[in-house]
Amino acid sequence: MFLTGDNAYDVYENPQKQLEIAKLMDKTFPSDFTYSFCDGIIFCETIGLEVLKPKKDFPSVLNHPIVDLESLSEFSVPDPYTSGRMPVNLKSLSLIASAIDKPLYVSIQGPFTLAVQLAGATHLLRSIIKDPEFVEALLAFTTETVRRYSVAAQKAGAKFISISEPGAVTLNPERFDKYVVTNVEKIYGDLTCWKSMHICGDTTELLENMLSCNIDAISLDQIMNYEFVKEKIPSNVVLIGNLDPIDLLGRGTTEDIRKETIKLMKIHRENDNYLCAFGCNCLNDTPVENLKISINTGRMSYEELDKIKIRELI
Repeated sequence: MFLTGDNAYDVYENPQKQLEIAKLMDKTFPSDFTYSFCDGIIFCETIGLEVLKPKKDFPSVLNHPIVDLESLSEFSVPDPYTSGRMPVNLKSLSLIASAIDKPLYVSIQGPFTLAVQLAGATHLLRSIIKDPEFVEALLAFTTETVRRYSVAAQKAGAKFISISEPGAVTLNPERFDKYVVTNVEKIYGDLTCWKSMHICGDTTELLENMLSCNIDAISLDQIMNYEFVKEKIPSNVVLIGNLDPIDLLGRGTTEDIRKETIKLMKIHRENDNYLCAFGCNCLNDTPVENLKISINTGRMSYEELDKIKIRELI
């Protein structure tokens, strides 16, 4: 929208506009994948939650109506081919996948994080102790919602699907296995595309649990120390990240970004399962030149990297 001047729902509701923006993004920020315009709360909107719809920012949930088994019974798992904007979104994905000769990446909200949106974080976490039957039923509902849409997104042309579970950072490892791993595996099991997981925040204690999932890649927050993390990642799992999208990309200079990108790539000089990327979503007003320099630097060859000495980056 910063590049085109469009409003958010002008894009969400128009597959042709989605395609135009995807092409512009690919031209301006040539990455290894192609993307649709981020739509993180499409599940909540489709299910029927009240949503704030700013013109120049992403929509957000205003209420959390599902608080017990009775209120849950009032809602139905949406059909991605008939419910709300889901069919429009799938058409957008299909257009992008067929028009741009790069694999289509789609980030999808995970079942636990969707449950947080539907019930509210405090209420859901309290219910884990006080009303576990409700939590299990709610997660069965959200898991089926995410599973159906993920399968439909793959059929529409997605080649790389990332399940985003930022809400799960509130769980300990035992509960993470019970409420996250068990449910995302039901989704991954029905996908044949590349599969990834992303969780914001400090996931040091959850790293092994995340890696126990049937994933091809893992994406971690910028606060994670990749010099330590890389030793924990199996050779058949791609480690994605983790340039700081806020202080570095959003507020840093192009020279800062160049240096930090090179430092990160040098850490992974000997690892062929590393994909240079950002730790999470960028700020909406991130300077275009900052994004360009990070992508261009991230495409340096090993030969170019080896010519740069560490002292030059201090």
